[in-house]
Amino acid sequence: MDEDGDAERAGQPEEESPEDQQEEVVEEQEEQEQEEEDQAAYLDELPEPLLLRVLAELPAAQLVQACRLVCLRWKELVDGAPLWLLKCQQEGLVPEGCAEDGRDHWQQFYFLSKRQRNLLRNPCGEEDLEGWSDVEHGGDGWRVEELPGDCGVEFIQDCGVKKFFASSFESSRWCRKAQLVDLLAEGYWEELLDTTQPAIVVKDWYSSRSDAGCLYELSVKLLSEHEDVLAEFSSGQVAVAPDSDGAGWTEISHTFTDYGPGVRFVRFEHAGQDSVYWKGWFGARVTNSSVWVEP
Repeated sequence: MDEDGDAERAGQPEEESPEDQQEEVVEEQEEQEQEEEDQAAYLDELPEPLLLRVLAELPAAQLVQACRLVCLRWKELVDGAPLWLLKCQQEGLVPEGCAEDGRDHWQQFYFLSKRQRNLLRNPCGEEDLEGWSDVEHGGDGWRVEELPGDCGVEFIQDCGVKKFFASSFESSRWCRKAQLVDLLAEGYWEELLDTTQPAIVVKDWYSSRSDAGCLYELSVKLLSEHEDVLAEFSSGQVAVAPDSDGAGWTEISHTFTDYGPGVRFVRFEHAGQDSVYWKGWFGARVTNSSVWVEP
């Protein structure tokens, strides 16, 4: 029986001891570390223009979170303008051959450009009133209509806009709706908002019917973490005459700059009402609302 057992064991590979396994792991780690050191040494010997091109191929997050920690030279390159100008050029954010142009914050320009988009949800009513809050329904309330709508005109400024919100009547109660944009949740960070204070641009489009005048109002506030008002814009009450000549849609916009530190939210609110008090949807029409953080 012992002979049979010995014969069986002889046909199997010997198991490594825990000590041998640990040694192999250490050796693999040392080889990997040495390989990484060799690669870093090779890259460090590259001329700066060539090293910049190598770094520019890496994801932006990897540059900021990892590459700038490798050594002092890499940190200076990642924090410098030339690398981010090159990334902007490679990704079509600025034209090829664009000079540094005195801009010290190409890194911030890059990140802001990559995040540039309309921060309002459902700006044209494609999802009915989804995304809008603090909705007030004066008269017959808000209604989403297909462009051009009754006694209306097409939105020629953007052929992608297919719908609009129509407001109603009632002297004591307007149709209102709002959105609260959380800038941190949208990917903007505190240091950027407090130090750079990028321009925040708000826009809205409104129109009347050809057979009835209306009233329109826009109010936008920049709020702190605790929703204190730090800056605000109000159009006041805008009286809109009947669009009898087919003039179409009117744009209203405002740009917030130098608003100081602490901004964390943007509250966008607009309202409409008709000026003839007819039952139905003869009030201000709104569409293509937007909030942008500009690079």
